[in-house]
Amino acid sequence: MKSVRAIDHSSASRQRLSRASPAWLAGAVLLLAGCAPNGAMVGTDLDAQGTSVEDLYIVDCLLTGQVRRLGGTTFLTPRRAIRTTAQDCRIRGGEYVAYDRADYRTALNVWLEHAEAGDPEAQNYVGEIFEKGLGQEPDYVSAATWYRRAADQGYARAQINLGFLHEQGLGVEQDRTRALNLYRRASGATEDPLVFRSDVTEEMEALRAQLDARVDQAERQARTLQQQLQRLTRERDELQQRLAQAEATAGAADADARARELAEQLEDARSQVDTLETLFQRASQEREALVAQIRELPEAPAPASAEPVADPEPDAPAVRGPASFAGIDFGRYFALVIGNQEYLYLEDLESPLTDAQRIQQLLENRYGFNVTFLPNADQVQIMSALNDLHDRMGERDNLLIYYAGHGNRSNREDGRRQRSYWLPVDAEAERLVRWINNAVVSDHLDRIQARSILVLADSVFASSMASDSSSLLLGSGQRQLSAEEIRAGLQRRSRIVISSGGERPVPDRTDRPHSLFSRSLIEVLEHNQEVLRENMLFAQVAVNVRRRASGTEGQTPEMRPIRAAGHEGGDFYFVPVAAQRVASR
Repeated sequence: MKSVRAIDHSSASRQRLSRASPAWLAGAVLLLAGCAPNGAMVGTDLDAQGTSVEDLYIVDCLLTGQVRRLGGTTFLTPRRAIRTTAQDCRIRGGEYVAYDRADYRTALNVWLEHAEAGDPEAQNYVGEIFEKGLGQEPDYVSAATWYRRAADQGYARAQINLGFLHEQGLGVEQDRTRALNLYRRASGATEDPLVFRSDVTEEMEALRAQLDARVDQAERQARTLQQQLQRLTRERDELQQRLAQAEATAGAADADARARELAEQLEDARSQVDTLETLFQRASQEREALVAQIRELPEAPAPASAEPVADPEPDAPAVRGPASFAGIDFGRYFALVIGNQEYLYLEDLESPLTDAQRIQQLLENRYGFNVTFLPNADQVQIMSALNDLHDRMGERDNLLIYYAGHGNRSNREDGRRQRSYWLPVDAEAERLVRWINNAVVSDHLDRIQARSILVLADSVFASSMASDSSSLLLGSGQRQLSAEEIRAGLQRRSRIVISSGGERPVPDRTDRPHSLFSRSLIEVLEHNQEVLRENMLFAQVAVNVRRRASGTEGQTPEMRPIRAAGHEGGDFYFVPVAAQRVASR
């Protein structure tokens, strides 16, 4: 499996050192120079510009206020909270705490004041802090409270987060209708039904059917209760008349006994009538609430067919500028492709380099991506590449990150959430010092200004980069795309991960010369001729992987929204270069 396995470091280390690249050897000399005589490290890993890995981590930074002048008055603006790298925070004169990200108190100290002042971005960050737990048990009730305050101000990211809590029933009442409408609000679907994703049509119709069934049940219950209420009311009235007659003849011993018996029966009848009236009122109110929920459900969009695209021409030239199809500007496409195969301290893998090289070729030549390729990358190279993407990309651009290599998860004995990691080629077993936390990657994806980001991870535990899957946020991927749907998918930020398996190890098997997951991914990208949305890609890849995997060691790919990185319900699209040429004719 693509995971850490214990090996004999004494022999394996020498073997890997013998084939290490000159660049790595130069780095090793620098590291050795930073060691004290007793072997203790006195420095940190540095890149070519002298930047330490710690400088590239995302921190909660408080920038100093600006000195402004209005007329004859000079004043200082309040401090502003941002999330940026430690290096950028220092350069801009900001303040941050060099702390363990697991400590929620330091993060709250940065954002809470701004959240209480009404800043929706800060309110959402506070909600995420409570939801993640950050060293504590997750507090979903507090998270929902802060998400709701930001969502009420129209902050899309908080609407997505609050909708997810309602979908899963975490800290709030499980209400898939409310979740659906929060997702819809976040996507900007107010009057135009096409903005609402057609992929959730089946889910929406299922909800409508469930609500209709509950309405029918409530109506039947109300009718039954009403009939019982009418019968008991008649019995009560009859008892009341008989009691009046018995009281009129009171005096005889038998008349008094009869009157007391009738009085007891009347009191019991009155109690039953009161109970039935309460039940009938509740059933009627439930029916009205269910009918209101049905009215809130958006109408399903009418199906539309995508325009046919001719077969691609062979050897299509790469397109480095913005992609355009059917009059739609998709923006520029960038990719970071990482293939880690030859490890210094861990067991080598079989296919990551071959997989990554083929993915690089497809993205460049067939889809017009600007690709940064990192073969056998160490911790500094990966972190530096993630940081560099922030400076290269704009708000209308798209980013794909492909990672193939070892992955692992830290052991937690306290029952709290385990942390998952990518392992660079200089990672060591059982030592987390150079492991790259998936949460760190997610922090960078949040900071990068790209409109849509898709992570393709052929590594174990990679799906834990995101929260649990959502059937409402991510559809089935079986429908064709219309121009209106594509434009709707480009309106909001997208942060999605597609992983080769779930949160358990997958077999370290190859479908030579590629892994099971990467071969399926490559085949779909090779044969695709039309605009392809990420969930359509996932649907085809997942089917192929499950078909090829066999026995008890089968693997199941997963697709999840990365809400912590700012997923707002948008989409990632692959636009073949050949399709762009055909559409432009």
